[in-house]
Amino acid sequence: MAYITLSEWNRRQARPRCMETLRRAARNVRFDPPAIFEGREYLVDETAERASRNNTRHSSKPINSSLVSRIKHGTPEKP
Repeated sequence: MAYITLSEWNRRQARPRCMETLRRAARNVRFDPPAIFEGREYLVDETAERASRNNTRHSSKPINSSLVSRIKHGTPEKP
């Protein structure tokens, strides 16, 4: 598994993207395997693929906030 810079990975793609878009995708873990931040640039595997917008990753932590609970179940009526 050889790592290359994000800009080099972008140059090798059939349709290069804006570097800021790719940096944002790397920060949000939208590369498979994930990009590594080394020094001041991101390194990605040569064979890495960027996840599409519809294929986003979700946190495995359940959200247990009172707001989410009130949205899902409604607020109790006041006496």
